[in-house]
Amino acid sequence: MPSPPLVVQFRISHYNEKVRWALDHKRWPHRRRALVPGWHFLTARRLSGQTKLPILELDGRVVSDSTAIIAELERLRPEPPLYPADPADRARALAIEDYFDEVVAPEVRRLFWSCYLDRTLACARMTTAGRGALSRLAFATSFPIVRPLFRRNMGIDTERVANARARLPGFFDRLESELQPSGFLVGDRFSIADLTAAAVMSGIIRPPQFSYPLPEPWPQELVDLRGSVSHRAGFQWVLGIYQRHRGASCEITDDARYLDDHHGRATG
Repeated sequence: MPSPPLVVQFRISHYNEKVRWALDHKRWPHRRRALVPGWHFLTARRLSGQTKLPILELDGRVVSDSTAIIAELERLRPEPPLYPADPADRARALAIEDYFDEVVAPEVRRLFWSCYLDRTLACARMTTAGRGALSRLAFATSFPIVRPLFRRNMGIDTERVANARARLPGFFDRLESELQPSGFLVGDRFSIADLTAAAVMSGIIRPPQFSYPLPEPWPQELVDLRGSVSHRAGFQWVLGIYQRHRGASCEITDDARYLDDHHGRATG
């Protein structure tokens, strides 16, 4: 029996949320291994030869990059589909995925992290959520040293953060302009376009159904940022897509549960 897929991930990242969502959408039992941002480099490089997450281990192979991972999942398990069957619709859906991945996601990430970087303890709680107090203490102790690396890697400085804030209304404009009468971005059913747009915008919107809630309290900057776009139709659309289509997690935590699932028995 093949081993279940393993997602090596960041809990908080919208790119990683894309892959979790795709696996859950396809009801594909999988494992997750969460790494701490800034501590992940050696593991990621050992597994894949590069330092970005998510990484998928599947049948002895390693695939990196959320778009490539979802393409492989779609090839191996095409039902329920994330790619539209119609060639024109598929091309449009993939173009929307690319826009939100390449244009919107880096700016949303920049805005999200800018709310945390000057708050060492809040940043430590956020990055080490799900781990013990020792991990939180170790991160908080080392973070003042590595903070410049985070700033450089994500392009977080006064000018670029201000530019990202200025561009944010335009991202909502684009999202809202793509909406079809069906309520989806392409055609009349949920697709990779909807999944990607909602997952990327979740970096600010933080829907209740997001896989991992942020530790409370949130930085006031993030609360204010979220509030500044909460009146947008695109904001409500993201909440609705999450509510209707995020679905239950298919993460498995032990072999017995995996065996039960593959034999058609309830797993709890």
